[in-house]
Amino acid sequence: MLFVVLPAYNEQASLGNLLQDLNSVLKEEPHLIIVVNDASTDQTSVLAEKYARQFGDIRVLNHEENKGLGGALMTGFSYVLNSASVNFEEDILITLDADNTHPADRIPLLLQKMKEGSDLAIASRYVTGGQQLGLSPFRKILSWGAGRLMTLFFPIPGVKDYSCGYRAYRLLTLKKAYHNYGEQLMESRNFAAMVELLIKVVPFCQTIAEVPLILHYERKQGKSKMKIGSTIKGYFTLIYRFKKGAWSSVEWVEE
Repeated sequence: MLFVVLPAYNEQASLGNLLQDLNSVLKEEPHLIIVVNDASTDQTSVLAEKYARQFGDIRVLNHEENKGLGGALMTGFSYVLNSASVNFEEDILITLDADNTHPADRIPLLLQKMKEGSDLAIASRYVTGGQQLGLSPFRKILSWGAGRLMTLFFPIPGVKDYSCGYRAYRLLTLKKAYHNYGEQLMESRNFAAMVELLIKVVPFCQTIAEVPLILHYERKQGKSKMKIGSTIKGYFTLIYRFKKGAWSSVEWVEE
């Protein structure tokens, strides 16, 4: 079973196209798409419910208060991990952005890496074949610089893209990380949450892979939700907390 978690905040202009693309790419794959509507003020929830009725393989979870990217992902993870029918040894969970900048056609590549034995597969802008389209030069430099900073403090062999949220996780890997950290698996609520999640999940992975991603930022409708200042502050907060030893240790007891 494949679970796809989509954190969504004010994505009515893009969500429909993405859900249609996902339905096309995943039509031969048993799957469930979980749209986490993070207290959107537009018609995101209405649109998601419409497609849920149309396709039948979509669940919509609504936040009454905005919890940010980290909070939305945690809601999706908790829903999947607490589902009675999951197979932790075989099931896969994929996350991607709901703004249609992450093309659904990367999913087969991610799943292939998982079938080959990876515990985590990342759609990466920085491997051969990866690109970023539609980003300003400043945003490209900022993204590259943040990645270099994270590599310096949190070196992970084989990983070049630390912040992209387009990833596939073996469900057992997520279960182990969640068992260890609980609701503190993602304490960051802004875009730094993706880096925090990566750092906390990696100790439970034996094999990590990356596949090329062409980020289509030119498809994005409306303003970016990334607040650059708070995201940078979030990165330095992660570094401070890690160096302080706030969550550097990992304990896992087999059930």
